[in-house]
Amino acid sequence: MKSKLIVLLGGALSLGLVNAASAADMAVKARPVVAPVIVYSWTGCYVGVEGGGIWGRSRHSEQTAGVVTDITNNFDLSGGLVGGTAGCNYQISNFVLGVEGDASWTNKSGSAADIPPFNTAFTSETKERAFYTLRGRAGVAFDRVLVYGTAGAAAADVGITVTGPGVVASENKTVWGWTAGVGVEWAFASNWSAKLEYLHADFGNPTFFDVPPVGFSNRSGGIHLTDDLVRVGVNYKFNWATPVVAKY
Repeated sequence: MKSKLIVLLGGALSLGLVNAASAADMAVKARPVVAPVIVYSWTGCYVGVEGGGIWGRSRHSEQTAGVVTDITNNFDLSGGLVGGTAGCNYQISNFVLGVEGDASWTNKSGSAADIPPFNTAFTSETKERAFYTLRGRAGVAFDRVLVYGTAGAAAADVGITVTGPGVVASENKTVWGWTAGVGVEWAFASNWSAKLEYLHADFGNPTFFDVPPVGFSNRSGGIHLTDDLVRVGVNYKFNWATPVVAKY
C-alpha cells in the first residue's frame, strides 16, 4: 500500500514539473503597438490675403453754440475690400490665443441729401478708402478647425464731400474706433488655412469742417460712422512649431 502511494505521488510530481516547463516555454504575447496620432497645431505666425464685402451707416451733424443738429438723416454705405493680414497664434490644449492685424483697401461710400433747415440742394457723402484693425483672437480648436472670437482697435481713412449748386468741398482724415466679431478657420493643409470672418466696427462721431469752407456748414457735430464686413481669407503659417502628438 505504501509503495503504491509513493508511486502515485511521484507521478503527480512529474506531471506538474512537465506542465510547468511547458508553460515556461510558451511565448508571452506582446502588447499591440498603437501608432501615435498627430494632432494639428495652430501655434505659429502667419501671413495671408483677405477680401469681401463691407457696408455701414453714416450721418452728418452740425454743432453751433453747443447744440448739435443733424444735417442729413442716417444713410447707407456699401462697397468691397481687399487686403493683407498677419498674425501669431499660441495653442494651449484645445484653446488658441493670438493677435492679428490687417490692412485693406475699400471703396465703401454712400450719400444723402441735406435736410431742412439746411439747404436741400446740397448732397453730403461719406466714403472710406482704407480699413485697418489690430485685434486679439481667442478660440477653441477642433483639430484642424478653429472657432474664434476677436476684438480690438480699428482705424479707417475717411473722407467727406459736400456738393451744392456750382460748389464742392471735401476733407479727409484717419479716424479711430473699436471692432469685434467672430470667425471660423480651417487648416486644409500643413501650412495653409482658409477663414470666414464677420466684423463690426464703430468709429463714433469724428468731426470734420471744424473751420468750414465759406458757404458750407461745419460738421463739428460729427460724422457718425459704422462698418459691418464679411470676408474670406487664405493664410500661410510658417513652420516654426512641431505637431502635437496625442498620448493614450
